[in-house]
Amino acid sequence: MPSIDSINLHPDTHPPSSLKSTTYDVICLGSGWAGRIIASRCVAAGLSALIIEKELVGGDCPYWACVPSKALLRPAEALDDSRHVTGARERLTNPELGVDAEAVFRRRDTFTAGWDDTKVLIPMVEKAGVHLVRGVGRVTGVKKVSVTLGTGPQEKEELDLEARQAVAICTGSEPTIPNIPGLSEAKPWTPREAACSGIAPETLFIIGGGVVGAEMATAYTNLGSHVILASRSPELLPNMDPEAGKIVREKLASRGAQIMTSTTTTKAERKTPGGPVIVTFSSSDGEQQVSVAEVLAATGRRAITQGLGLDLLGLDAKALQAGAPIAVDESLLIRNVPSNSDSPWLYAAGDVNGRAMLTHTSKYHGRVVANAIVARAQGKFPATASHLDKYSASADNLAIPQVIFTDPQVASVGLTRTAAKKAGKSIRVVTAPVQSLGASLHAEGYEAGWAQWVLEENTGVLLGATFVGFEVGDLLHASTVAIVGGMRIDQIVHAIPSFPTMSEVYLNLLDAAGM
Repeated sequence: MPSIDSINLHPDTHPPSSLKSTTYDVICLGSGWAGRIIASRCVAAGLSALIIEKELVGGDCPYWACVPSKALLRPAEALDDSRHVTGARERLTNPELGVDAEAVFRRRDTFTAGWDDTKVLIPMVEKAGVHLVRGVGRVTGVKKVSVTLGTGPQEKEELDLEARQAVAICTGSEPTIPNIPGLSEAKPWTPREAACSGIAPETLFIIGGGVVGAEMATAYTNLGSHVILASRSPELLPNMDPEAGKIVREKLASRGAQIMTSTTTTKAERKTPGGPVIVTFSSSDGEQQVSVAEVLAATGRRAITQGLGLDLLGLDAKALQAGAPIAVDESLLIRNVPSNSDSPWLYAAGDVNGRAMLTHTSKYHGRVVANAIVARAQGKFPATASHLDKYSASADNLAIPQVIFTDPQVASVGLTRTAAKKAGKSIRVVTAPVQSLGASLHAEGYEAGWAQWVLEENTGVLLGATFVGFEVGDLLHASTVAIVGGMRIDQIVHAIPSFPTMSEVYLNLLDAAGM
């Protein structure tokens, strides 16, 4: 369980001098899911591809985000399942005892491969036939890229590269620290520290009630920390339906977390390194202070667009410096670059374009961009891309799914009630309990969850779905498929859920809709 300061973000393998060529068909800046999929699919189609990565190969997902956070959450879920199933709980020597925090951290470390990219990620990239180089990538002209390794003036190793077909910006996003007096100086945790910590602090103050804040509140409450969460929004998970946030908030509170909504953190001060942090916050109850061991800033992310050379191509330098997402068209070509209009070559995929900062969206973008690059290289790209063809990221505006691994889980796709009304849609909302024999067979004492469909009023077409409850994440894909397919409720009624499974929630929704 290394501390974040001891993790080597810049291993000495794959320097620029190791490259055997300076020209490739495709060059990807960034080795997250988007970059890896673009490169590997282009290689599979007969093109050559190079990935430039400035930190650990793989991006945030395997080391700081999806993988370690879910590894931290799963042991408590499994323990809860055992506690609620007769025949299993009788074998627990102490049913009231929580998870073994040290063992949870060790398990997490196996999934991150100890933050060593030579164990899994580099072999994965190289097995796909993709070339790899470490360093900072920068666009220097049309289809021109430089890669620089090292930081000191005497240590820099720089190499100029050329892409015959395309360059893809896949640099991802990074956590932001809000502009709260004293917070930066107090050295708060970001999601990186929360994901790789080897200790559960006695008290953890979380700023932000979004996905990261809610998931980490769940994880560290389970690990034994006293969690205090302050959210400026009136409910947790503000981008979800308010009912979802309410259920998650109540469950966290029942487990001992202190959840404060409509609360603004106004100051933080750590007087001595490693000492407690005095946090000041205000709400309708006035201004208060609390002393805590650590503070987690979980207030959002920004695109990594600084220092990429994109201002040389016509993009706004101030916006790039501020981390504004890169505007792209439906095939994820970067807008406002004149050379992209005559002979398309520059793409932005994944978090960096801001369309949906999710791992599965990055995977999706990788497929779209690779399809476009290969088709253009082969002279087969259609004169006009159409909705839902393989060269368009249509799902970004239609049906992006998301699962939040709190207790209970929250799963959502398409439009919420609020988003539908904001879009001027005339809607019908159907709600029902997430309750079935299938769920009861999983665990006794199962708490019924909540499900919602948002339907277009006149046509009955499914526009959105939200599920809150026990293991509802696996229920979501059926609604995702239905939304992408433009299905109406009178068609969905013929999609029979199997018995006895959790998917019987669809029967509950159909009954509530009068079908």
